[in-house]
Amino acid sequence: MKRYNPVARLYNGTRYSLNGLIVAFQQEQAFEYEAVVMAVLLAVILWARMSLFSSLALIGAWLIVMALELVNSAVERAFNLIDRKENPEIKAGKDMLSASVFLAIAFNAMLWITFLLIRLPFSVY
Repeated sequence: MKRYNPVARLYNGTRYSLNGLIVAFQQEQAFEYEAVVMAVLLAVILWARMSLFSSLALIGAWLIVMALELVNSAVERAFNLIDRKENPEIKAGKDMLSASVFLAIAFNAMLWITFLLIRLPFSVY
């Protein structure tokens, strides 16, 4: 069994990951939109002067949306290699992947609304 240099593995893994982000940003419109939303959310965090904990929680929650989008896009590409024709099982799989992103976005909407309501001066909390 060939042993790898851990530094080389870390370097190559990081390079492959960054390349995946670049490809997703260039080729996946939904990922591009989610990156723009991330920029807007970062601006809101700065504007609202949220605590470090709140900021990390909100950024982390949105990163989960982006990670699910990457999984969605990767698996959809694999499905397309299997069969490009209308296949009900593949369509169901694609729809379920899309639903996972939708649920993460819905959770983020609830989380952001809650955090912003807490920050507003007229908050009931």
